[in-house]
Amino acid sequence: MTTKYHSSYLTSGCWSPTRAGVFFVTRMDGVVDIWDYFYRQNEVAYSHKVCDPMLSSIAVQGTSQSGGKLVAMGDVTGTVSLLELCESLAVPQTNERKAIDLMFEREMKQEKNLEARERELRRQRALETDKSTREAQDKKDAKDEKMEALLRKVDADFLAMIKEAEDDESKAAESSSMDAGGQDLINEDK
Repeated sequence: MTTKYHSSYLTSGCWSPTRAGVFFVTRMDGVVDIWDYFYRQNEVAYSHKVCDPMLSSIAVQGTSQSGGKLVAMGDVTGTVSLLELCESLAVPQTNERKAIDLMFEREMKQEKNLEARERELRRQRALETDKSTREAQDKKDAKDEKMEALLRKVDADFLAMIKEAEDDESKAAESSSMDAGGQDLINEDK
């Protein structure tokens, strides 16, 4: 539950001691707003320009049993203004306390549900982030494993090529030494 936006800042506020759904708000522009949540939750019930200076405090006379008709407001210059309220803003209505309590209970439940939903969304986002991080790490690990396998294969192929080249060289050396040894025998026979 919030009040409507206004360009003038709120300076003070209080609840009515006799009406559970009525509260008062003073503003910097010298206006007092009276809200009656029992009848309207989205509009000010009554707005009154008290003075030009900024209102700085407010108090409502009375107890929960009686009173509630006189409202005192102080401004920053030290002036106190009294406002007498009509009966409808001062006298409790039938079942008002119960209705306002139920309204606040609904609002608190809604707030708790919204907070729980927000926590659930944050938890889901965290899980999705963790999952994508794990998937990215798994892809990186898979690429690393593929790269290692490729490097092992290239290394094995390289070593096989070297061994083959060495074998070819040794065979060539043996055959040339045999050829040279055979030539020596042929030359000796002559």
